[in-house]
Amino acid sequence: MKNRIQIILIFTAGILLLSSAASKESDKRHSDLELQLNEVASYIAVKDTINHKVSEVAVAWHMDHIYLMVNQIHKALKYSDERDYKTEPNTARDYVFTSNKMPRGKATAPEAVTPKENITKNTLQMHYNEALATVKKLPKLAEKKHFNHPILGTMNRDETITFLTIHTEHHLKIIRDILKKK
Repeated sequence: MKNRIQIILIFTAGILLLSSAASKESDKRHSDLELQLNEVASYIAVKDTINHKVSEVAVAWHMDHIYLMVNQIHKALKYSDERDYKTEPNTARDYVFTSNKMPRGKATAPEAVTPKENITKNTLQMHYNEALATVKKLPKLAEKKHFNHPILGTMNRDETITFLTIHTEHHLKIIRDILKKK
């Protein structure tokens, strides 16, 4: 009986440690996303820069796309039904999450997160303010709130924060490459 209790205690301690580590990782991703959004906002002065060797669209497009992604995905999470969440294996998501990278030029942005033409500083500032406020709300959502990505599948709250961090870094790299001397 004593051995059984010890095993249960060790198992419980292990679960608590893993849970604590996952929570710290989620907090770190949340913090990283805030820092990334601040970096995105720092490019407003060069928003109209284009480098066709890197991207067909200007820096402003990538900036606004990042903001729209954060804001639209938050809405999807917020209005999802936790009872419908099911974890499913997905090799594409595993690759993206393990490598912390998204391949360039392999996906097209859905209409809801495709910026309109003539992106103004006011539009960027408004979308940035909303995205920054949204990032603060993400960790407060229930863990089983979820978002269904057309390629990466269904992701819970923490996976979605990880995805947003990787996606934002993907577009930040494109912005940085656009701005490199030609």
